[in-house]
Amino acid sequence: MSTLTVETARDGQVRPLAFTRDPAPLLGLMAFGVAEPFGSQHPLTILVRRLKREHGLDVAPLLSYYDRDVRDAEDREKLAAAWQDAAALRDCVAAVRAAIAADPEAPALLAGFETIPDLLAELEALSETAARGGGRIRLSFTLA
Repeated sequence: MSTLTVETARDGQVRPLAFTRDPAPLLGLMAFGVAEPFGSQHPLTILVRRLKREHGLDVAPLLSYYDRDVRDAEDREKLAAAWQDAAALRDCVAAVRAAIAADPEAPALLAGFETIPDLLAELEALSETAARGGGRIRLSFTLA
């Protein structure tokens, strides 16, 4: 099973933040979102395309993540580069949630992935926790 990991860093300390449910569907949204510029026609890719084009959202903070399986110096650099401002991620996720709630095509595109709105709400809350005091946040994954 693939795993999405959320961590926060403040004052040199890194600590994990946990979802209350399996975040794999959210990882799927993120992965298909990354595939969007390459022409994927998966429903989650189409949803991300709508978020960008129809709703004018910058979803880059949501799609900023990296593989935890570090094999070389390049992987270490890319995993380190996945750290981002927690408030920016929080704001991005809030905008994504609002757009999905307002988009009449979203329910059909989320068929089979109905937990994504709730997972986005959790990610927004985790980002808010990390944002207090100017913390940073990192999204990463492990493939099983």
